[in-house]
Amino acid sequence: MNLPNILTIIRIFMLFPIVILIEVNAFLSGILFILAVFTDYLDGKIARRYNKISDLGKFLDPLADKILVLGILVYFVWLKYFSPWIVILILFREFMVTGLRLSLVQKGIVLPALKSGKLKTFFQDFSILLYLWNLPFKYILLMISLVLTLYSGFYYFYKYGKEIF
Repeated sequence: MNLPNILTIIRIFMLFPIVILIEVNAFLSGILFILAVFTDYLDGKIARRYNKISDLGKFLDPLADKILVLGILVYFVWLKYFSPWIVILILFREFMVTGLRLSLVQKGIVLPALKSGKLKTFFQDFSILLYLWNLPFKYILLMISLVLTLYSGFYYFYKYGKEIF
């Protein structure tokens, strides 16, 4: 175990206090969410800078992101903040890209994070924060993140799908 992997595991478990606090103290829930997102930035920075990149980290990091974001989005659906179809489409994209990633790994190809995927993550995180703090434009940002989510999923398959078919 190294520090980047520990930060990634912490991010996974931060989902629980974030969700618990949503209805009790949404402001604090948002602060914890910002800290969780920061661990994503920090673990990558430390791993690259100190050459602590590991196979476990390559697997856990995107998984931690999905657990955090999708866990919160599913809870938002339960709270009836928006329609389940939004989360279903996001889940579909995430499962498809994860399947692509696993298929490529079997062929010795590592699927890198593309700019479209990073942009998707930014908008998802920002829209979640707006929902946590009940700020304006949250639904618009969620829709932008949904479009970017679907676009980036199609783009991953466009760029790397030929490697598995």
